[in-house]
Amino acid sequence: MSTTTWAFTLDEDNFVVAEGPVGTEENVRLAFETLIIPFGTQAESAEIYLWEWHHMEREWASGYTLGSPSATVRRIDQERVEVGDLYGQFETCTMGTGALEDLVRLLRQLRS
Repeated sequence: MSTTTWAFTLDEDNFVVAEGPVGTEENVRLAFETLIIPFGTQAESAEIYLWEWHHMEREWASGYTLGSPSATVRRIDQERVEVGDLYGQFETCTMGTGALEDLVRLLRQLRS
């Protein structure tokens, strides 16, 4: 696995399991998995979220928040986001911005 990208597999229930770059804390991995649970394996859902994310980035640059039914994401700067817990499943944490792009690539491959 690359040291900068996320890798994904599907478990026996068809849930996406995320593996972060080397050194990724378990809490960060869990936070990202919790955020993306509502997307399932639907590339369209992740693409819409990502489209909205880029739209808000153009409008606001940083400081905006975009959530899913399971977590919130607040843009800190170009490189980092804060993932906020909604249901006591992980500790609020920061992570890099590229993980969602990596997920969309996987879901597009699954769709093909």
